[in-house]
Formats: sequence, C-alpha cells, structure tokens
Amino acid sequence: MFTVDEIEKIKTHSEQMEESKTILSDILEIIYEHQLFKIFTPKTLGGLEKPLVDGLKIFQQVGAIDGNVGWAVTIGSGGNMFIPLFDRQLCEKHFNQKEAVIAGSGKFGVAERVNDGYRISGEWKYCSGADYATLFTMNCKIQGSNQIITCSVPREKVEVIPDWNAIGLKATSSHTMKLENVFVNDKETFNFNHFQNEFELPVHRFPFTSFSESSFFSLCLGLTEQFMSEAIDSLYRKKEELSTERFQLVKGKLDEKQVYLQQIEKQFYSLITNLWDKHVDGELLLTDELERLTSFCKEQSGELLFSVHSIIRYFGMEGVFEKTPLNRAWRNLCTASQHAFLTP
Repeated sequence: MFTVDEIEKIKTHSEQMEESKTILSDILEIIYEHQLFKIFTPKTLGGLEKPLVDGLKIFQQVGAIDGNVGWAVTIGSGGNMFIPLFDRQLCEKHFNQKEAVIAGSGKFGVAERVNDGYRISGEWKYCSGADYATLFTMNCKIQGSNQIITCSVPREKVEVIPDWNAIGLKATSSHTMKLENVFVNDKETFNFNHFQNEFELPVHRFPFTSFSESSFFSLCLGLTEQFMSEAIDSLYRKKEELSTERFQLVKGKLDEKQVYLQQIEKQFYSLITNLWDKHVDGELLLTDELERLTSFCKEQSGELLFSVHSIIRYFGMEGVFEKTPLNRAWRNLCTASQHAFLTP
C-alpha cells in the first residue's frame, strides 16, 4: 500500500501532527494519492471499490503505522456508505473529486420545513476530519413531528468550532460543527432506506451497525499492533541497561500478548468473513449472527485495551510522558476504544 518512504514520512510527522492537532497537508496528499478516503467508493467515482474485509484490513494496516492517520482513513472511508443515498447528480458532484471526504455526526439538530427544503440549525460534536472535509452530514429532528432527516451541507456553509481535546487521536480534528438557519434543498437530504443512484456496491447493503463495529475494531487491532511495536522497540533500545532477568521477563510478557493479539485477529476475520460471504451470496444475515459480532467487538476491544494497560506498566515513566511514541500509541487506543460502537 504505502511505500517505505511514505511510511517513514508518516511516522516522522506523527509528533508534529499531534502537536498541531491536525493531519498535515503532506500526509493528506499521501492519503489522496492512495485513494484511502475512497476505499468503498466505486471506481467510476475514482474509488478503490474494495470488498468489506479488504477495507477492514487496510484500516488495520494504516492504524498500525499511525493512529491519527488510521482514524482519519477509517472515518473518511466510512462516509462512503452514504454514496447510494444521494441524488445522482449531487453524488457525482460530491464524490468525483480526488479530495472528497465526509465529516458527520450522529447527534441531532433542528430542521424547519420550508418550500423545497429545510432550514436547519444546531451544533454537532465529534465530526472527525472537520479540518479537511469537503462535505458535512448531520441528523435533524423536524419541528412539529417525530421525523428525522439527514442533511448534507458543503464546507463553505459550515462553522467549525475547534473544540476536540481528547487524550488521544489529537490530530483527527474531531471538532464540533455549527449551523444557524442554513437552507438545505430537498435533494441535499437523504434517508438510509432509500437508494437513489446506480453507484451501489455490495458493501453499501451490509448492515450499517455491523459495518461500523467491524471498522472500528479492525482499527483497534492496528492501534494495538502499533503499541506492541513501540514497546518492542523500546525494550530493545534499553537492552544494555537492563538485567538479563528483567529483559527476559518483559520480552516474555510481550511475546505472550503478541500471540493473544494474533488469536483475536484470526477470530475477528473469521467472524466477519463468514458474515460478508453470506451477504455477498444473498443470504439473510440473522440477528443472532450480527449480535455475535457486536458482542465480540465490544468485549475484545476491552481485552485489547486491558492488554496494553498490563504491558505499559513494565515501561515506567516512558509510558506516561506524552512525547514518547509508546505513550501516544497507548493514548490513541484508549481514545478509539471509547467509541460508542465499542463500549459495553
């Protein structure tokens, strides 16, 4: 996927991205070049058109290189799920461009029905990618009814409030967006039960909750992988300073967790591949099968977190200073695993 030089560039700029609290333009160019905001976008719109499982493995691979970039790619390509829901003309307009990426939120604003559309207002938190998104999506409750409408608004109409201040994933610009009495045409709204164009891929019919759970879990696998890599590097850098007994003790703990991580990864991909194959074959996915995936992702993301907590104890003060790659990898996993799709 990435060249050796590109991987080195991303890693070299990890600290700078965290300090600047955004994905740097040079790194965004690498993402655009590899079409990583378009993993589930059809080739006719300039995308990679990947099957679900292939896309999940990309999320994991990028997360293992850098947590912030991994989150950006996971969230950015997640927006591809909306592609069939747009009016055809608008879909081509929004997604044909190389830099196309959606930032959105599941929170709710207010929509007032007017001629040919809605006037919408509100604030929506946690819009990852707000610094570079070309389109924003948001849910609104329609005044005077129990209906909910999902709207899309171009970047130039959105006010971004730079308030993302979590302990990790600091460069994801997961800020709040604000709209005040902005007009949205009917064609700029959509709902999840109504496909409006021919750009549909099999992944777009996969259950959205299961898609989201598996996306964030695959990313967490990558973030855990990055943490383990940083821990191993740290251990070997300090080898000469440590007694043989101490080195072997920590190495043994790391080896044990590496085996565990590989087991979890194998179980996850077996589970999601089975669901994906059934979906592609046109079989109905049963509720208990989907619930099994939900339980797995929630429970095992917690186990991944507990694993890195147990390992970081062996690295003393290096584990708590924010400037160290080990601490950054730990904080990123702590933050990602708090997403609502992964919490108990």
